[in-house]
Amino acid sequence: MRKNTLLLLISTLLSANAVSAGISLNVTTNDTTADALLKAEIEKQFQVPKMGDFLKSMANAQAIASKGQGVSYATEQSLFVVGGGFGASLSGDPSTGFSSSSGLPGVGFGAQGSIMAGMSLSKLPLPALGPIDLKRLTVFVNYFGISNDSLVSNLTVKANTFGMHAQYKFLEGKNVGGIGILNWGGLAFTTGFNVSSNSVTYKVGQSITANSGSQTYTWTPSSGSSLTLEANSFSIPLEVSTSARLLYVLSVFAGVGVDINFGKASVSSTLNGPVTGSPVAVTGTASLTGSEEQGPSFGQMRFFAGPQLNLVPLKNTNLLSIYAQGNVSTGGNYGVHAGARIAW
Repeated sequence: MRKNTLLLLISTLLSANAVSAGISLNVTTNDTTADALLKAEIEKQFQVPKMGDFLKSMANAQAIASKGQGVSYATEQSLFVVGGGFGASLSGDPSTGFSSSSGLPGVGFGAQGSIMAGMSLSKLPLPALGPIDLKRLTVFVNYFGISNDSLVSNLTVKANTFGMHAQYKFLEGKNVGGIGILNWGGLAFTTGFNVSSNSVTYKVGQSITANSGSQTYTWTPSSGSSLTLEANSFSIPLEVSTSARLLYVLSVFAGVGVDINFGKASVSSTLNGPVTGSPVAVTGTASLTGSEEQGPSFGQMRFFAGPQLNLVPLKNTNLLSIYAQGNVSTGGNYGVHAGARIAW
């Protein structure tokens, strides 16, 4: 796992903000109307004219997909915290069309899961480093991996993530009122890194049709065709967060940060197949081949917040909690995830 993570880390750093244009669309039949209509429909379905913008949105969505899954903002752990979650993200204007009948959506999207573990250094005999009290530090590590080709017919999905973070409580929290009704969690600074990747391969494309009156033109990619969409991200968050706990049962947290993003999103296509027509017969072929890639926005400001329901609250921590977190960053990037935490 360490070797694969290191290779992914190196590749994402070296490919930061890279652009490679090489998608080629060819439609050749004995009917100029068929050529024009099918070309326009294929371009629309696969975002060909704006492929660079689409891939940049994919890269941005991948970068925000796992934000906050590798740390905890409201468990108030004194020894350790473990948990897991799953979430999704998108980048772009959803009104442009998230769904696509046969090709790629109009906005970038991402999905990521994570299992995390954190350890507080508060009980360890550590000396202070000047103004830095190491006992206020909690360190986290998170990981997740999945590879599945049976979730959807003719679709292969792979996802991996690995991260390490440190959270420093530079302003301690306190009880407001003295009877546990309201506890303020103080202010914390969190940083680290998260490296992640998603890969989706469409093994066989669905037919794409275009109409002219009663005439229908159809392109059907052959069984040997495939299209692979990949997104890799290496991201460094710089966050300041706070939290509050009401009557021990309900916690809320919020924060703001800047994300330093590297990586890329890429598409590789080998879609080839015959073109047919009905009721007037048409013969020919069409192909969408080549590859293209684009990197994410380098630095983006992000705001995040969420509730946490403490199912088993204790006086100084939350033994068992479920949470949800929303992320919004500049440039129209959105992410949400939810999961559970166990702390002591």
